[in-house]
Amino acid sequence: MLQASHAHQVEFHHSYAENQKQPVRRIKRVYKKTSSQKTILLKTGFALFVYALLVVYLCIKVSTMGYEIVRLEKDIDKLQASNHMIEFKIAEQVSLDRVEMLATKNLGMCKPDVSRSIVVAAQKPEPVDLASQTSVADINQNNTKIGEKTLQKLYSNLMLLAEKR
Repeated sequence: MLQASHAHQVEFHHSYAENQKQPVRRIKRVYKKTSSQKTILLKTGFALFVYALLVVYLCIKVSTMGYEIVRLEKDIDKLQASNHMIEFKIAEQVSLDRVEMLATKNLGMCKPDVSRSIVVAAQKPEPVDLASQTSVADINQNNTKIGEKTLQKLYSNLMLLAEKR
């Protein structure tokens, strides 16, 4: 029995040694079962996170624009106040009292006497007939008459002023 068992061991070792020389490689592939609910939940969570970041960014942008609007309104108020101040200074410089003072002191002007005042009565303007047809010669004669009348009035006023002095 010894021999039989020894022979069996030799055979076993021999067959084992042959198997050791030519190992069969098997690649085990392990597949993980993933739940579709987990992937959907993960994608939804990521989308909500991006949406929350967008909302926070927009809120920050709106608040900074609000502060900018307030700052610009304050600038507008300051500019309007300075504009009113400049308008007041202009009105002060152009006021009749100041002009009179500058005219009398700096320019040496004086107020006119009542006796030196001349009053000229305004004439009624002549009515113009637009419907009538006039020739070029008539228009030239009327223009010279108007010019002569104006010159005559000016000359008579100058003569009146010269007589009163």
